[in-house]
Amino acid sequence: MVTNHGGEPQLRAVVHIGPIKTGSTAFTEQMTASQKRGELGETIVYALPRKVSLRDESRIVIPEHIRHLAPKLEWNRQSGEPRVATKVSQYVDGARTYLYDLTNGLRARRKSDTSIFFVEETLSRRSHAGNLTSELLTRFDSVDYVFVARAQQFSVPSAISQRLRAAAHPSAWDGRVSTFLSNENLSNQFDYASILDRWASSDPRVRVIVVPFLESDRGTQKLFYRILSAVGVQADLGGPVRRKINVTPTRFEIAAIGLYKKVTFRYARNIFRRGRYPFRPYDFARLAFRLIAWVVRSPRWEVTPDERMDIVDFYRPSNLRFREKLGEQAHSAEWTEWFHDGRIGDS
Repeated sequence: MVTNHGGEPQLRAVVHIGPIKTGSTAFTEQMTASQKRGELGETIVYALPRKVSLRDESRIVIPEHIRHLAPKLEWNRQSGEPRVATKVSQYVDGARTYLYDLTNGLRARRKSDTSIFFVEETLSRRSHAGNLTSELLTRFDSVDYVFVARAQQFSVPSAISQRLRAAAHPSAWDGRVSTFLSNENLSNQFDYASILDRWASSDPRVRVIVVPFLESDRGTQKLFYRILSAVGVQADLGGPVRRKINVTPTRFEIAAIGLYKKVTFRYARNIFRRGRYPFRPYDFARLAFRLIAWVVRSPRWEVTPDERMDIVDFYRPSNLRFREKLGEQAHSAEWTEWFHDGRIGDS
């Protein structure tokens, strides 16, 4: 059983928001089974599905006081599949109300300083910082992990900046934020429960893990595999649900790369047109996981967390602002070599 520094079981609230698919139900089942075995201490597992099918409804935990907001099912006689009749917005309001109640409950119980959340940000399509995940980040005083899959409109810089400013103990916050890639087609390939458990047992100073959305394109699976390999995650993406994943590092350093919807291969092709830059779109993507690998293996950055979040400026045609944010570190041997290998200029 995982315990905190005082020897008491950690209280972990796992909130799963998103469509009910094979990977989603498997995650809930694995976390529930781990809870019964006593491996995760005291764990609260909730799933707030956007769409519920009759076959999955019995396997998902829905809070009773918002269960009436779950979509009503009507059978389509032509296809034989259920269709959703209730508006998604009504369920979003119910889910947000419940999350507020959950935050207050965790604060009142004070059994642990650890809370883990698994969030699939598909309920809110708003691009501003007021979406469900951003509100979650700003309300919790002790959020260790926010695992966001398919975050199509998730703004990494603004949401994390709000979370850092709202930290209860800023002096204890070392700004370690790991950002990884996810993909709508790959999300069912991973054992979220074991990954969260391994990360939870790693460095307790790690606080937030965000998985932005990456649009599907040719080479996405290979790129995602290489990124995972660069940070020490061994994954077999070619297998079905019964694949094997091992997280080898004992702790994660900073990998604050804001790769979200704009960073796609199509976007890269528009920027790095032939003859304008000396590297191809895939080289553009290669630089992303090289930076992740370098930062994860580095001892520590000296810049502030808010500056780290603006590292997304690197993915624009000009790298001048990126160098400015690095400050004197941009002239260090490591960064000089990194820029040289990537053939990146100041233009």
